[in-house]
Amino acid sequence: MKRILLSFGLFAFGMMSSQDIPFDKLYGNSDPIHYYLGHYPVANADGLDINWYGGIKLQSSAGVGIQLLRDGNVGIGTSTPIQKLDVWGNILAGNTNSTEGINALAIRYEDGSINNWGALRSSSSTYMSFGVKANGSGFGWLSSNGTLDWTKTAITLDNEGISFLMKSQQQIALNSPVIMTEVMKISPNGNALLQGKFEAREIKVTLTPTADFVFNENYNLPKLEEVEKHIKEKKHLPEIASAAQMEKEGVNIGEFQIKLLQKIEELTLYSIEQNKQLKSQTKEIEMLKKLMLNKQK
Repeated sequence: MKRILLSFGLFAFGMMSSQDIPFDKLYGNSDPIHYYLGHYPVANADGLDINWYGGIKLQSSAGVGIQLLRDGNVGIGTSTPIQKLDVWGNILAGNTNSTEGINALAIRYEDGSINNWGALRSSSSTYMSFGVKANGSGFGWLSSNGTLDWTKTAITLDNEGISFLMKSQQQIALNSPVIMTEVMKISPNGNALLQGKFEAREIKVTLTPTADFVFNENYNLPKLEEVEKHIKEKKHLPEIASAAQMEKEGVNIGEFQIKLLQKIEELTLYSIEQNKQLKSQTKEIEMLKKLMLNKQK
């Protein structure tokens, strides 16, 4: 540190002694209040204090490196920063490859802590996370002093797809890895997994073929006696999974709806056949009644 300060001091002295930059110009027309090179105390050392009222520019042959304006805005790669830090170019941050469990980019909270929430980090046990304000009530703002208490969420992307994770309410600031629970996952093949209930205003399932094959003339409609026998033995309809199988393997909604439609169409055919039989029986009964009346006469 002393070598650096000594080198900088020699450089500054050289600048002040140079004929290209007169002493009075360097100090802003002899204004030691607003223009000076000084020092300030640091524990076991000394700090370099540069006060340049109009701003400070560090520039090389490639252009502006760092620009500090008099309003306090700092620019990297730009001479006209419009925020406290304005970077014209890419930013690389992190400990080695940013997978060491260290915050590569973090937000400082009220108590000065830098923790997982509001940080970008990429170790295997932590995730990119941030605070969001959802409405005027303050939902989603994260606080390190426990004033707010909301469920935290995160999204991860990898070769297995997109995962949505959640963490229960956490009021105390954490400076350790956060363990989150996967609540939904979308795989690269388009399959989605949801750990919980699903509610929607409308659901559309596209699956072919449908169950209209039941109405083909060559369809082998099961006999009711066979259906009855199957129900007595298996305790469920033919071609429909049992309750135990559904609980174990789940239900494919599209396929299940088609199977249900198939059974409804079969019931319709049974009803049509029974209706024909009833009409036929009604005619026979009417004919028998007429015969009986004629005999009585």
